[in-house]
Amino acid sequence: MDSSDLYRISEELRKESRSTYNRLRSIDADAQFVTDVSQMFPGFPVIGNERCGVWYVDPQIAYADSVYFKSTDGHTGNWKFSLRRANTHVFAALARHGGCLIVDSTRKGKSMPDSFSRTIPVWCAVWNTAIRMVRGVEWDCALHTPPSVVSESESSQMQGLVPRFVQSLLESGMDIGELTGSVGKPLRPIWVTRDQRLAMPPDFGDADFVPVVCVSASSTRDCSQGFMYVQGAADDHELWAGELTAQLYWQHRTELLRDRNECLAVVKRITQQCVQSNGSTGFSFIRTTNVAVGGQASGQPPACWRHFDAIINCGAPELAVDAEHAKRYLYMPITDSKRGQSEMAGAIPQALEFAGPFVSSNARVLVHCAQGSNLSVCVALAILVQYFDAQGEFRINARSEVTKQMIQKRLLWITTAYTKVRMGMKQSIGTIANPQRAMLKQVNRHFMDLV
Repeated sequence: MDSSDLYRISEELRKESRSTYNRLRSIDADAQFVTDVSQMFPGFPVIGNERCGVWYVDPQIAYADSVYFKSTDGHTGNWKFSLRRANTHVFAALARHGGCLIVDSTRKGKSMPDSFSRTIPVWCAVWNTAIRMVRGVEWDCALHTPPSVVSESESSQMQGLVPRFVQSLLESGMDIGELTGSVGKPLRPIWVTRDQRLAMPPDFGDADFVPVVCVSASSTRDCSQGFMYVQGAADDHELWAGELTAQLYWQHRTELLRDRNECLAVVKRITQQCVQSNGSTGFSFIRTTNVAVGGQASGQPPACWRHFDAIINCGAPELAVDAEHAKRYLYMPITDSKRGQSEMAGAIPQALEFAGPFVSSNARVLVHCAQGSNLSVCVALAILVQYFDAQGEFRINARSEVTKQMIQKRLLWITTAYTKVRMGMKQSIGTIANPQRAMLKQVNRHFMDLV
């Protein structure tokens, strides 16, 4: 056997170890660990972290909403507190249940993702400090990081950035008092990894903090049992899962895991059968405007016309519209991926021209896509920037008046509107505002490049 044969065999083994079947079996094994941990924290909601973590949470124990703490916000030397990912909807769950479990994973070589070791600790410290300043309470605002993962030196550097992050939060226009009013103790991250199982359930009954339990689902060890274990198997799922989603996986779990040789065929069949029928059904009006963002079903005729006077469909399947409503319906075929950037760039001026006459007369306008979290958010953002002032009243803004800060604040209108949905104040949208950076750049470029 020569070196070329050894290389070929090595490549085949490497590909097999990352096969869809092995990934799904690994996810299944890790999900069982998450279920076991959840039983040690009865009453705590189990929340998946987008995008990887949601695969590891059995829908039978999953909280209605997910969160989005990006690992890149915690990369060493690039620590961030993202206003776009403020995750304010978590406060209602924390206040109601006294804590929560957040589930995520990471690839080979690390015991926990940076979202757990750095991003969430910074998030807790920033909000704790902001709440203290707004309410005048005295409580723990220190940055708490896992000492086995984050060095004292790095933790000190991160702590030094907290005041700046707090200032940006205070200046964002968010109503911190309203969003966090029901939280009575400071937030504190706690970490549970698969390689360090809990011997007995912890008791936080007398704790002087609200625990945010970060559950790292995957093991750094080889957990293969009849399959090749892949640590962090759900990571970058768009590269290996195709159209298979976490929701579809759990719906068809038994069939997908039954036979390794049939796994890919099963994936192909169930994804073809799913004609985007799982789109979000809810919608949310943004602040005092009559502009709403929603999922696919919210734009389903004829029922949609009871709620809206005009509809903009951003890439969801085009639906038949009768002649009476044809002039009040705009379909824009935007691809929901990075490949759709150029389509978004062309769609924004089209949407603004269409929406102008409606928003000027205070008509109700729905902007929707399949899930209500990406494409529709970006198009609605462009409408808010173009046609509304800081109080949410109609006003055509000159391009010279548009700034990045203005765009960011309008985006916060959308994300906080989603938060109020979760607090029971509006129609449930069933997802989170999670626009892709590449798509948001097209909004910025439309306004900023033309100044």
